Amino acid sequence: MDHLQPFRSLSVLSRPIVRDDGWQLKQYAILGDGKTFDDNIASAAGAEALKRLPAGGNLLDEAGNHGVGFQIIHFAQVAVVSPVFYWQWGSVLANIDQMRAKWETPTKFADGVKEVVGCIWEMDIVSFEISAWKATMLSDVGTPTERLGTYLKQRFA
Repeated sequence: MDHLQPFRSLSVLSRPIVRDDGWQLKQYAILGDGKTFDDNIASAAGAEALKRLPAGGNLLDEAGNHGVGFQIIHFAQVAVVSPVFYWQWGSVLANIDQMRAKWETPTKFADGVKEVVGCIWEMDIVSFEISAWKATMLSDVGTPTERLGTYLKQRFA
């Protein structure tokens, strides 16, 4: 496989928000060439993310996380890769170590490469989420709870 091929968009699916353990996580699936979505894999990735995230915080907490973030489940050629990001201190995007499952055991997530933040397709979603957070949560329109509702409705297309 030539690693410097022209960029092509991949299919991105917007999944239901995961609401559990004090967290609200937007969830996306990216489908690599020839890969199909598998709900069992997505569920396993979501469960593993909730195990690894810190305790969910409060939207109004200035000193910690806000219990709000997003997860990408990339059904990639080499493995299932799942970066998870969350918001803290109002304007800081944090992340847990990359999660990765081999195709031989696609619901068993281990650590991925620590220094990797994500691939170009994943970063497109990250860029969208940063813009959405900035435009809604860091605006002065409505209450923080109203702004959060608007942010959670905005999805990468």
